[in-house]
Amino acid sequence: MYQIKENILDIIASSSAGNCYIYFNDLMVDIGVPFSKVKPYIQKINFILLSHAHSDHLNIKTLQKVLYEKPKIKICCGWFLVDKLVNANIPKKNIFVLELDKAYIIGDYVITPVMAIHDISNFGYKIHNTKTGYKVFHISDTSEIDHIEAIGYNLYCIEGNYETDEDLYEIIKQEKEQYGFSYRERVLKTHLSQLQAINWLDKNNTNGGNYIFIHQHKQKEGEKNENNE
Repeated sequence: MYQIKENILDIIASSSAGNCYIYFNDLMVDIGVPFSKVKPYIQKINFILLSHAHSDHLNIKTLQKVLYEKPKIKICCGWFLVDKLVNANIPKKNIFVLELDKAYIIGDYVITPVMAIHDISNFGYKIHNTKTGYKVFHISDTSEIDHIEAIGYNLYCIEGNYETDEDLYEIIKQEKEQYGFSYRERVLKTHLSQLQAINWLDKNNTNGGNYIFIHQHKQKEGEKNENNE
């Protein structure tokens, strides 16, 4: 777990093995981890924002167990996740469907979903804490970001999956020579580099806010990536 600042962000997991982030103690973004990892936090969690359906961001079994423990939690997501949730017996009363680029007042927050460019439908989120004025921009699993504007936020949690395209090409070459395959060939089309993130931050982080590179992929030697990412 990584904690950037007390009461602002706890990173429970951030990689191709699983993703789960808790903002302001009660707002969770993604739940792609085993229940044991989120159990210590769920009594404070009131809202869960889901980005997309890949298993490292959405663990259905964990979500079911969280709802059993705390049945009033509100699950916020795009229309593209509703059928998956309903088919997993997630009660419709718990599901709050969000439309792209529309701002919603949810508890003490204004939540605005933005489109992440992935191989399936995916949301990033602008999160504004109305009690403190603190503003967070959160996005991962996107190959592009220049279509989004988020100027002057306090914290940017932004994907920095690899450093540059050139670095990734070299890693792909080495992995294919050593193992005969490299799942990272897909990464170029579906994930954001640190260089892309930095260039975007130069235009948007006008107030010198904090930023963290999230969702950095790690692959064990000789092992294929089993998550959908």
